Formats: sequence, structure tokens, C-alpha cells
Amino acid sequence: MRQVFPAVSVALGRTFLASVIAVSPLLLSKVIDTVAPGVVEISTANAQVKAKNKHAGEQRKFPNVSESFGKKITEAANYLQPPEETTKPNPKKAMQLLGELEANKAKLNAYELVLLYQYSGYAYLGEENYAKAIESFNKMLAQTPNMPVATEASTIRIVGQLYSQLDNPQKALDTLLKWTEYADALKPEDSYMFSTLYYQLEDNKNAQLNINEAVSKQEAAGKVPAESWYVLQRGLYFDKEDYKNGLVVLEKLIKHYPKAQYWKQLSQVYRVMDRTNDALYALETCYLMGGLTTEKDLVNMAYSFFEAEVPYKAVKVLKKGIYTDKIIEPTAKNLKLLADALRLSQNAKESLTEYEKAAEKSTDGELIIGLAQAYLANDKFKEASKWGREALQKGGIKRVDYANITVAQAEFELKNFDTAIKYFKEAGKDARSAKLAAQWVTFSEKEKERMEVLSKQE
Repeated sequence: MRQVFPAVSVALGRTFLASVIAVSPLLLSKVIDTVAPGVVEISTANAQVKAKNKHAGEQRKFPNVSESFGKKITEAANYLQPPEETTKPNPKKAMQLLGELEANKAKLNAYELVLLYQYSGYAYLGEENYAKAIESFNKMLAQTPNMPVATEASTIRIVGQLYSQLDNPQKALDTLLKWTEYADALKPEDSYMFSTLYYQLEDNKNAQLNINEAVSKQEAAGKVPAESWYVLQRGLYFDKEDYKNGLVVLEKLIKHYPKAQYWKQLSQVYRVMDRTNDALYALETCYLMGGLTTEKDLVNMAYSFFEAEVPYKAVKVLKKGIYTDKIIEPTAKNLKLLADALRLSQNAKESLTEYEKAAEKSTDGELIIGLAQAYLANDKFKEASKWGREALQKGGIKRVDYANITVAQAEFELKNFDTAIKYFKEAGKDARSAKLAAQWVTFSEKEKERMEVLSKQE
């Protein structure tokens, strides 16, 4: 069963006790009516929760309580919610008094039974014994119609919420649907409550309809829905791959509850929608908010900067991750990535340092050719030729033609023209470098001849 933000507070019992218990039994029905908010109606067929209000205007007659019963039930209520704030509630003591009344329940009239079981339910709530509270409230409801309509309605709602607290969403839903027969208005929080129940029952269609109703009504009232409402609504849209509507909700989350995790998800959604630039901006915002804390996240961020052709930002991310925060492991692969970013940022000297570190940790030809190219860029031709040959020997190079050209250019600069021509010709075997290699061969041959002529003149 899927979990969501709880629709019912863990402190449910205390909430009701604080508002309901400290009153005279004869006034109880009026207080209950103000405590319990209106509920909504959902059914698997109709999906949308709506108030039915079937009992509007219904009048009921039931017996009065005796003076002796009223005295004892009020005493029990005072143990549950002491008149003095300095005194702690004592549900066990209340249960003792209620037990005495129940022992003589044969002498009680119908409405006195209602109050007995109702207060017993509140006592169990005070002890957070929700299963026993449900049992007591159901005994109370069995006395219908010997109670005010509002009392019956609010008790049904309490029972439904308690079933939810006990992780029984189906029973909670069934009970709360019955409650909707008494409700005269829907509140946004009611729609959210039903949405969570449907979600836990894996009925996403009904969950979606009701969370949309909750959010819509809350926003129409000029209020910002709770973060958990947006989270549920967003998740339901994404579950069915409705990224367009999910994005709208996600942007609201970022506006009202700005967190790095939402910026990260925004980046992912933008990427799915092929909004590459927006994806990068969102991811960078997440990074600046400290939301990228793993090596994988940071390396992916660096790759994103590569794709966007802003290697200097990749350098900042990688250097901080490797050397300052020590989140990114200085593996050969990661060091090469940093070296590549430095090279593309026109920082050849520092790039060479990182390539050397990477090469020490690797036998990968692809990495080693990067080192050779860095040496070439720094006019260190002997080292470039050496590491270029090493890379060709190790293998695993994506562009062997580039590796051959690297060695050839280094040898050319060293005036080893025959060796340079050899490697240029080898590079020319790849159609992608054939034209360039041929030009270099011609140029090398002419340069060789020129150097030989100069040598003879000396």
C-alpha cells in the first residue's frame, strides 16, 4: 500500500479531547457540530467527492439524561479534559467512572447509552488506543436515531479518520463516504483527505480528481495549498506521464516552497520535454542551493555544462567536488574529465597537470591520448609523442586517427619527418581524416626536402 502525507493527525485524540470533552453532556451535540468540518463524497464510480446533505432539516427526539448520570459523565469529562490547565488529563480514571456506568447500562436510557459510548471513545482516544475507540464509537452509532444528527455525523467522521490512522484506507474510505450523507459543504482539506485515501488504494484517477478539487478551491479562496497537496498532485500527474500539467504544479511548489529538490526535479522534467537550456538553468540553481550532494549528481552537472559548451563552469564544479568538498573521487575518469574541461577552457597548463594525475591511475588508451594532446598543446613534443604511442599500444581509443595525428604532429615538430609521415599515413586510413592527413603528408615531405637542402648548404 502506498504511503502519503497522513490525512489524519497522530494527535487526533488530543485534538478532539481539547475541543469536545470539557462541556456539559447536554450541550455536547452543539459543540460536536462545530468541531467536525464538512466532508465530501467520493465513490469509485463517480470519482469526485461531493456533499450530499441528505439529513438537512431532520429533527430527532430522544430522552433527557438523569441528574445522577449527568453528574457522573461530567466528572468523567473533567478527568479527560481537566478544567484547570495545570492538571493533566487522566483517561484511566475517566474509564473507571465510565465502567461503573456501563456496569449498570441496563438502567440507562437510549441517549445516556449514546453519551456513555461516546465518552468511552474519547477516553480511548486519550490513550491513543484507536481500535478500542472505534469499537466504542460504533456502539454509540448503533443507538441511532437516539442522538442529534450532528453528533452522529461527526462521530462517523471520527471513525473514518481513525481507520485511516490504523492504515486501513478502504475501511476509512467506506466510512467517510457514509459521512458525506450528512455534510452540507465541502472544504479543500476534505478533498485532500479523500485523495490520499484513493491514492493509498492505488486508484489514481479518483485521487487526481479530488486533489485537483482541493487545490483549485484553496487557490480560488486566495490561499496557498499545503506543500503536501502540491506534492501529491504533482506525483499523480507524473505517474501518468502528464509532464505538462505536472510541470505547472512543480513550478508552484518552487514558488511557494522553494527547495533544492524541486529544482532538481524541474531540471529532469525540462530535459524530458527537450527544454535543454531550461534544464541546465534549473540544475545549476539546484547546485547553487546545495542540492547536489553526490558524486553522480555533480559529475552529471559537469557533463551538462560540457553539452552546453560552457566548460569553465564544469571546471568549477569538478574542482570544488574533487579538491574542496572531496565528494567526487579523484579517479582517472574524473580527473580526465576535469583535464578536458580545463583544456577546453584554454587552461592548457593546469589541464596538463590533471591529465598527468589521471594517466598515473589508468591504463585506458582514451585517457592517455588526452594526456598526449595536452602535452602537444603545451609544446612538450617528446612527451606528446611518447604518450600518444602509449595510447595506441593500450588500445580502446575512440578515434585512432586522432591519436595517430597527435603522434605525427609531435614528431613533425621534432623534425622527425619520416616518422611523422608514417603516422600521418596511418591516420589517413580513416576516411574522416584522409584529407587532413594527406595535406600533412605533402607538407611534411616538402619540409623534409627543405631541411635537407639547408643541411647540404651548410
